Amino acid sequence: MSKELNFVKGVSRLHAFYTEHVRMLAHAYDLPDEDAAMLLDRFGYHNVAREILRPPKVDLLNPDSLGNPGPSTTQ
Repeated sequence: MSKELNFVKGVSRLHAFYTEHVRMLAHAYDLPDEDAAMLLDRFGYHNVAREILRPPKVDLLNPDSLGNPGPSTTQ
């Protein structure tokens, strides 16, 4: 069961990072989160449209911010 749980945690972490990159891309194009969400929703990106309107789940400067297991650079 632990490898399955770690897999799900990894997917959650990947989704959170993807969402933050989409949010940063919207800001690079001077699109507010709400406008970007509506645009994405119109093109079928429903999940990410909904997620960019929620508070961030990950700190891009801290890869371990979700508390998921993964490679560590500190010992």
